[in-house]
Amino acid sequence: MKNIIKTTIASIAIGASSMAFANEADSVNHVQPSASGSVTHSYSRDSERKRVLDMVQMYTRSVNEGDVHPELIENLWEHSSDVSDINIRGHQKGFEDIKQNFYAPIFAALKDRNLRMVTDQRQPSIYFFDNTAVVEFYWRLDAVTKKDNKAISAEGRETHVLRKKEGEWKLVHLHYSGMPIKQF
Repeated sequence: MKNIIKTTIASIAIGASSMAFANEADSVNHVQPSASGSVTHSYSRDSERKRVLDMVQMYTRSVNEGDVHPELIENLWEHSSDVSDINIRGHQKGFEDIKQNFYAPIFAALKDRNLRMVTDQRQPSIYFFDNTAVVEFYWRLDAVTKKDNKAISAEGRETHVLRKKEGEWKLVHLHYSGMPIKQF
């Protein structure tokens, strides 16, 4: 029992130190290796927040324009087999699976896509943990079906997990869902 309590307290302490780092007002520190050794770069919290929000904007552009500008998808995602995407159509694992089974069906079914982050209900939340950022936000999609030219609209919530490597943020996971059911 004492070991369980010690382990729990240690876990809480580790988590608290990560959260304290994530909530520091002055700066977020990152260590980036260089040819001559390690160099520590300090970025302001606002600067890092803007860089992460720019990645969310790149994501919305990748859905809106990725069929015409595939470099948006290429530049957004980390190219690895462990990236993932959980959505209403399934669960994709790996960069190639995401391109083929997340983006391609959207491009095949919808035109005039306008996915955007909405802030009328709440502002996006961003949490930093060392080289990882987690973003929560609300979205709206307006589009037209290619099959019958029918206008559609959808709203939902989304979480992105980004990892910073060599000074650049890349998307490694996203999970989206519709809006909450209010009857419950």
